[in-house]
Amino acid sequence: MKTILAMNHLFEKIENLTHEDGQRQFLKSLLISNHENGNENYQQLSYNTFQLQISFLRNIIKQIDDLSNILKADETILVSVKNQKLLQGCYQLIISLGTSQCLIPGLGVNLSKRCLSATLLPTLDLYDMQKYEMLVECTDFLTRSYTIPVLKKIIITLHLSDYIAALIQLAFAPLKKPGSYSNFIMTPDLYDKLTEDREKYTLIYEHLVVNCFQPTLMKELLVLQGVTDPSPPAFVKRVISKEMSRRLLAPGGLLSLMRCFMESYNADIGLDWKKIEMIGKIVAVKHGTNSDVFYLNIICSQITQILSLNNTHYLATAIACVLSLNEKYPQMEPVKIMMRNIFQAFDYDYLITSSNLPGTIAVTTQEVDHKVNILCACMDITNLNCPYKLLLPNLYLLFMLGFKCTKSEGLKMKINNILLKCLHQLQKNEMTNLMKVFLFGKACDAINHLQVEEYNSGLTIKYVSTPVTYNKEEALTYFLSILKTSTVTHFIQYVFEISLEMIVDLNEQRRNFTSRQSCLTAEKDDFISFNNMHEQYVIILQLLSELSTLPKIVSILKQSPLPVLKFIEHFILKPKIGDDEECVTIALVLLNTILSNSKNVNDTGKTFTKLIPVLKSMSKDDNTVIGLLCKESLKLITSDKHVQSETEYAKALSDAFDDLLPVRAHGLIALTKLVEMKDVETISKKHYLFCLYQEQLKDRDSYIYLSAINGIAALGSHCTEDVLHVLCKEFLQVNTDLGNIHAKDAENRISELRMKIGDVIVKVTKKLGEMAIVHKTILLNTMLCGCRDEDPLIRTSALSNLAEIALVLHYKMGTIIYEVLHCVWSILETDKAIECRRAAVLVISSLLKGLGKDVLNELKENLLPIYRTMKKLYSDDNEDSVLRLHAQIALEELNDIVNQFLFPELKMEKQLYVMNKPDDIFK
Repeated sequence: MKTILAMNHLFEKIENLTHEDGQRQFLKSLLISNHENGNENYQQLSYNTFQLQISFLRNIIKQIDDLSNILKADETILVSVKNQKLLQGCYQLIISLGTSQCLIPGLGVNLSKRCLSATLLPTLDLYDMQKYEMLVECTDFLTRSYTIPVLKKIIITLHLSDYIAALIQLAFAPLKKPGSYSNFIMTPDLYDKLTEDREKYTLIYEHLVVNCFQPTLMKELLVLQGVTDPSPPAFVKRVISKEMSRRLLAPGGLLSLMRCFMESYNADIGLDWKKIEMIGKIVAVKHGTNSDVFYLNIICSQITQILSLNNTHYLATAIACVLSLNEKYPQMEPVKIMMRNIFQAFDYDYLITSSNLPGTIAVTTQEVDHKVNILCACMDITNLNCPYKLLLPNLYLLFMLGFKCTKSEGLKMKINNILLKCLHQLQKNEMTNLMKVFLFGKACDAINHLQVEEYNSGLTIKYVSTPVTYNKEEALTYFLSILKTSTVTHFIQYVFEISLEMIVDLNEQRRNFTSRQSCLTAEKDDFISFNNMHEQYVIILQLLSELSTLPKIVSILKQSPLPVLKFIEHFILKPKIGDDEECVTIALVLLNTILSNSKNVNDTGKTFTKLIPVLKSMSKDDNTVIGLLCKESLKLITSDKHVQSETEYAKALSDAFDDLLPVRAHGLIALTKLVEMKDVETISKKHYLFCLYQEQLKDRDSYIYLSAINGIAALGSHCTEDVLHVLCKEFLQVNTDLGNIHAKDAENRISELRMKIGDVIVKVTKKLGEMAIVHKTILLNTMLCGCRDEDPLIRTSALSNLAEIALVLHYKMGTIIYEVLHCVWSILETDKAIECRRAAVLVISSLLKGLGKDVLNELKENLLPIYRTMKKLYSDDNEDSVLRLHAQIALEELNDIVNQFLFPELKMEKQLYVMNKPDDIFK
């Protein structure tokens, strides 16, 4: 308690010093200093001013020293926020009136640049020894305060640069030798004292720079080095430069430098490329007096440690440092090792030469994740011109990792990002070789081979002794998925043109093989080669088929149609072999696309005039697709003018393939409206639209998904069997990957979608009307399966849909009616969900109402159990009120049916005939 009272008393004294007494003493000093220049006794007044000012500062220092003793004696004492602000004001007074005015010009940050009110402070004209005495007084105080945690925090956050500047001046400022000078006399005793003080403050400085938080220290040193107007003295620049080199070469120095530059921004606003470039330039310059190898070993070891952190900022900066070092020291071994570890992490040829032990792990799961992150950081620093050719050797193995990765979406997205950014930078000749490797695999004659395997923990790469079978179908699917996410036109154009060239070359090789085989000169190896060639031919054909449907290809053909000329001429002009029909069809489709979309039809048509004789001969067969396409081509080539008007169907179809999700959904909705309006062009392409809608069912967005469902439903009256098959399948097996949402929300979203699909099925069934009886098996079986679903909402929806479908069928269900009753009975007896039991009673009520008098013939012996169950449910007061209401309605329906059967209404009517009575032929 006494300690607290003493501390509060000290704070009261400090407050008086800084607010009342302090103001009076400071104003007195200010008035004296303003009259010094006009007074004859200038030296005496200067001394008095100095004594007043240092006395004022010493009073504040004494009170804070007393407070320090209390805090040091009991470290559990807390200082309030109000008192901390009071202490901050004291330190600002000491720095502004004591330290800053005693520093050499250019050393330290000028107060006027930190605070506007600093310009109001007077500049006292003190002698050198007076400045030295005041600076020593203030610096010793800061040194004592630095040992107290509360005071140390104030110094580090607000006045670290001032403290460092004072120590640099006291420890490193050059001293004049003993002797007489114009305005100063250096005595031997004074020189010895100053030298002794230098040694003392050098030790304090060394302790500070070693134990201070390094990023903050580096930041303050850079601030002191960057002072302008005036610039720092030469000795200050040397001290700071040397200290920065020492801090950089110390353990963790490079990381501290990065944090010094980067703590002012975060990853959400992007990387600061100028700062990263600056760090790279700093690292590329050798620091210290040691050899290049010594310096590079230290820096490279620090970079290796930084690369292990997996931090986006640090990885990108570390890669920039490595590239800067490689640019300046390309032949140095430490740099070579770093470059190899980073840019040959997934180099297939390098890895297979690194080990000869089959079965061992080449790259572990953790290493795969870590190295992918590093390469991803390489792509993030493309603003600094990261040479993409360094990454080319890694792309094949990354591609294999990509199409094997099925359990980690994050890793797959990073791999896709690396591949896409590299592919966008490639020239056409480089792209050709890489596409062959991606689609057909890599031919390797080495003893070892690499195999990518996926486990629950992630992907691994292991050595195997036997060649690995390359899954070309998976590779093609993955390549297409990457291609479709690209928005770079020239990349898509390169892929399209290369695909055309590859299929032409493969077809030439097949023709040559066929000619050799006809001459009976083919050998066993030739047949193996032919099988591989044929497999490659099929893969490229599939790729070309997919590419031809992309809207971007159509726009490419509009701008530059000539690159596909060789492909078209090859398959149309040259003699064909057995299975060239697909390529001929693609060639004709491309030809018609070019002719119909060209801005200058006459010039384009003249380019293809040499095809006219062949097209005429091929168009003679009207019953084939090729014949029809040839006729269309001839019409487009020979026509003088071709005016193309974009129809509503074409507009909607174009929107359906747009990259933007809302536009794509609008296109699907527009196509659905055209189907409902029975647009002639749209209906003629109903099977194509049906496939389009089916493909959109794979989309994860529920907006697109439901638009596709409604589109399929609209086609119900045009291709009924296919539509019902798809809708029923989706009702029972909705894609569980819809949406990026958590488990509970995902379940609710999927249940909602399935119920909407059930409503669509009922809607289609009602449209079919009496024709629905043809499809009763699939409809009823689907709903009965839905009644066994784990989700009570789906069971309820299925029962409700069952009643609606039964009503449309006029309850002509045959023996399936007994399965329906059994299902309803099971739900009534065992289901715990009240909604399901309500729906079950509703189904019975609907059945009774719909069958009418036929219920006595249809249900027979099942009628009595129904009556007893309904009566039991209605009589039970503890039962759900809504369920009892449905049971009451069912009993009333049954009562009306029995009354009508037992007491039929007799019609009292007599037929009157105006003319002759008609003959009754049925007697």
